[in-house]
Amino acid sequence: MMKKPHKYLLLATCSLLLLAAGCQVPPPATGPAAPAQTTSGYPVTIQNYDAGGHPISTTYTQPPSRVVVTHPGATELLLELGLENHILASVAPYGPPLKRLAGKYANLPLTKALYAPSQEELVLMQPDLIIGWSHHFDVGGFGDVTAWKKRNVATYIVPSTLPSATPTVEGTVYPFIDDMGKLFGIADQTTDYIHHLQQRMAWVKDRAAKVRQKKTVIILQSHGNGRFTLYGNNYLISQLVADAGGINLCTSSASLVGAETVLSYQPDIIIFIPVNLSLTEELRDEAAIAQLTAIYELRHMNAIEQRSIIPLSFFTVNNAGIRTVDTVEYLNHTLYP
Repeated sequence: MMKKPHKYLLLATCSLLLLAAGCQVPPPATGPAAPAQTTSGYPVTIQNYDAGGHPISTTYTQPPSRVVVTHPGATELLLELGLENHILASVAPYGPPLKRLAGKYANLPLTKALYAPSQEELVLMQPDLIIGWSHHFDVGGFGDVTAWKKRNVATYIVPSTLPSATPTVEGTVYPFIDDMGKLFGIADQTTDYIHHLQQRMAWVKDRAAKVRQKKTVIILQSHGNGRFTLYGNNYLISQLVADAGGINLCTSSASLVGAETVLSYQPDIIIFIPVNLSLTEELRDEAAIAQLTAIYELRHMNAIEQRSIIPLSFFTVNNAGIRTVDTVEYLNHTLYP
């Protein structure tokens, strides 16, 4: 869900989701890793990062075949690209996967841990590549990427999760897709895919540019206990709002704040991320709006009184992959019908 300052918040949220679902997962296969050999089109070198955002280059002599994915948005991207046979295990999704991918996701082995596997579980799985959030690769998580390199295990941090960054579609999402194309030897496919996304983004940005009076928003997540998160410019969703023609009033993220902080803003629209304990069913917009309007302390906000609320699922807000352009298009048409 979030960058390092909020990793424990994500842990609590995802644990609650999975416990509510009674998630039982089979142990992943743990056979020996395939020996390195040169494949046509390889070697390829991918520049990625460590948890602190410092560049790290990794050279691949063949496509990874035992990939553990700890970012569900990355899992959806690999499934969209037809790479499910390369996935050794994934964490559970942050809610229902896209319908066209739900069957593939359901067939994946899931990690034993509710939120992310432990370092010990990862070692036992013997992956050749780990794809995850930046904060997964700190000393309190999986350990530093250099330690995995010493085990001959490559790592890839999803670019939009890097700390001290202002993520954009052009700077994080397209490079992520491009890297996966090069890494798995399907660069022609991902180039075409990115070009299609760029065409769609150009159209929606042109539509947004014609709006004379842009609407203001806050991006509000409820944790169901009188505590909230406000998403700022260091999250991709804030840039998606800007691409759609909106103005995010909250420029600095605020995590686990009370109603008084939320009330300091008076946006035209609230983009609301509700609590949803289901991993298989999306919360309907009506139910999400009812959840927000039921919060007594916020009842007098203009946007709530006027029902100027756009619900977005947790998984969509924190996807940074194949849902990104869909989200910009949806926000643009909802803000400016």
